[in-house]
Amino acid sequence: MKILEKVQKIKEACMSTKDLQRNINVSEAYHLWSHLVQRYSVLHITETFEPFIRDGDLKIILATGKNTLSKNIGILEKEAVLYGLPLPLRPPKQTKVSGTSDPFSDRHIYRRVLRGIQSFLPTHMAAFMHSTTPKIRELFFNFMIEELKLYDKYLEYGKLKGYTIMPPAYSQ
Repeated sequence: MKILEKVQKIKEACMSTKDLQRNINVSEAYHLWSHLVQRYSVLHITETFEPFIRDGDLKIILATGKNTLSKNIGILEKEAVLYGLPLPLRPPKQTKVSGTSDPFSDRHIYRRVLRGIQSFLPTHMAAFMHSTTPKIRELFFNFMIEELKLYDKYLEYGKLKGYTIMPPAYSQ
């Protein structure tokens, strides 16, 4: 896949936006845009939860997740601009939560983030399956692998902290 990517990069360097748009299909354009919308949303939710986290480990994990989200947003924005896709509305740069109450427990925040990661896995798979351009397919493949690794580590962390909902043991 690396050789095809390099050949495509050389080819794309000489192309206009209009010509580049002919290289991707409508599904790929949709998935690029949709992934960006979803990443913006997840970043906004993460920033909303941040002030309520008491567990130091969870703070570090969510900060790492924010860095990954920001990196992925940068990649997706670059691709959207390259192909002339309109950028979706971005959430505010900073999220301020007013009030002094503490509406979210660390367990609730953990579970909400876990559900978010779980919901992204099929999204990445669908984007990968609908992509015909090697470069775009590799982008979604890398996002999917990164998300799987995050999920695995995050789930183990939750089990260690007692945040996960554990099904009963099966016995015969």
